[in-house]
Amino acid sequence: MNRVRAARVEHDTRALLLRRVPVGESDLVVTLLTEDLGRVSALARSARKSQRRFGGVLEPLHTLRARLEERGDAELMVLCEVRLEAPRSSLLGDLECLRVGGRALGWVRDASPPRAPEPAIWDATISFLDDLALPEPPGGPDGLLASLGLSLLLACGWALDLEVCVGCGKRCPEGRPAMVDPQRGGLVCRACGGARLRLPGPVRSRLASTARGALRSVSADDAPIALELVEQALAAHLGIR
Repeated sequence: MNRVRAARVEHDTRALLLRRVPVGESDLVVTLLTEDLGRVSALARSARKSQRRFGGVLEPLHTLRARLEERGDAELMVLCEVRLEAPRSSLLGDLECLRVGGRALGWVRDASPPRAPEPAIWDATISFLDDLALPEPPGGPDGLLASLGLSLLLACGWALDLEVCVGCGKRCPEGRPAMVDPQRGGLVCRACGGARLRLPGPVRSRLASTARGALRSVSADDAPIALELVEQALAAHLGIR
């Protein structure tokens, strides 16, 4: 009896390692954010032993070049080969950068839909990693992390509105403080019930500019409140804790 061989399609794409899970004695199941395919999961056979195909480069925070094989309707792709395209070795020896980088890649993994290219998420993540590797990152590690979080919310259609009340649509005057509820999507005026978090006027203006993509980076001073906003907004949409 003849068997129809499942169609196999190869992909060659830039990628970031988001997660790896050991399987058996030598395999890995990896989650990758790819430039061309979006978030994918793949089986890397003998990844913990094979230096020829993986060369010890299957690490987070580097930009990789991955050769993937898609086999019919299989849920997992096969990672055939990977090599370094843009190493960021300096990050691997810095505990603060590892902390911030790991948190960022966790956000990206949870926010990215499977097998759907997301150029805005890819570009924001690469820019974040490139900036984090600078000798003096703009806004410091937490400022960069907050900026990435706001960019992810924008890319996913969940951007916080820090200029207009999400309840009644009333615009907050420039420079005025305001109350914000990240779970509701932005500002909530007193007439609509208000919110627990209060943003001083100058902070609100700066974060509003970053949230809509007008400013590149959140400052180190604004980072704590920005991170709180991002985490609560992501939690509302994805259940991230």
